[in-house]
Amino acid sequence: MRTAATLRISLLIASTSVFALVGGPAALALTPTPAPTPTLTEPTVPEPVATYFASGLVPRLADLYGPGKKAGSGIDFGQTAKVGDIHRVFAWTAEFLAGKSLAGKNSGNPTELTNNWVAPVAVKDREVGLATVWINPTRDNPELANFDLGPGLVTALAAAPKGDVLVRDDIHSAWFATDGTALVPLVSGTSGIATTTTIEAYRKSLPSVVPAPVTGVGANQGLLIAGIALLVVIALLAVFVLLPDRRRRARNADAALPEAVQEPVEVVPEPVAKALVIRTRSAQGVVSAPPTAAAPAAPSAAAAPPAAAARKPRAPRKPPAPKPTNPPE
Repeated sequence: MRTAATLRISLLIASTSVFALVGGPAALALTPTPAPTPTLTEPTVPEPVATYFASGLVPRLADLYGPGKKAGSGIDFGQTAKVGDIHRVFAWTAEFLAGKSLAGKNSGNPTELTNNWVAPVAVKDREVGLATVWINPTRDNPELANFDLGPGLVTALAAAPKGDVLVRDDIHSAWFATDGTALVPLVSGTSGIATTTTIEAYRKSLPSVVPAPVTGVGANQGLLIAGIALLVVIALLAVFVLLPDRRRRARNADAALPEAVQEPVEVVPEPVAKALVIRTRSAQGVVSAPPTAAAPAAPSAAAAPPAAAARKPRAPRKPPAPKPTNPPE
């Protein structure tokens, strides 16, 4: 009995060895290899963001992009507007954009989360744009950040492989999809990537220049733009309000001048004036100051010059006495 049992065990071991030597490689080739686990996964959408996409986004879009007064203007969102799948937006880290190696001390994920979520919006089953929502840090509430009109960007992002995350490259105006290793260009922009590659290959193609920090730049630029706009408004007010007012006051001042100043003064020739003075003196027997054409008449008697004293009449000359004549002898 022991010999029979030992024989069975020996035959089983031998057959297993023969199978491993002959059919082993083929058997191992037929064994499915588990797919590699992606290093990047889509994070869960926060509840306030999901609620805004579900109930607050379409009314906001209708206020901003709805029909206007002109016929056919705007988009009629109505009851047929639908919001598609929501995706969290990733971005490259500053070290990655500087071309630094991800090995050693800099090892880690080349991407980082942003405060943006995107979703396509369709009206009557036609894509009308891509909505970007962010959480306003001052109010701590989700709000519409941007709306890219048209189906172009929606169609490009829809080509992302399932399970990949979206990476927005603002420096190169590009969009990518990645699982942490492979890199699929969705919108090439100025990145120079047109076909599927790897993240490491894209890093090596980047220039070794550290991008300028962006922390706080937006707020400073906003204040600068607001100040410039205020100066422009003040300059326009000075040109279009104050200048016409000064011209109006000048015209009113010209209209208020006395008529005597505006009317021309008749100038009497000097010989005629002297003749008038002589005739007046002869008729009145007094000497008065000759009138002048430029000076107006005195307003009162007190201001008039005193009349000259009358001349005494000259005594008539006596006729000369006749000379005596000698009588004739």
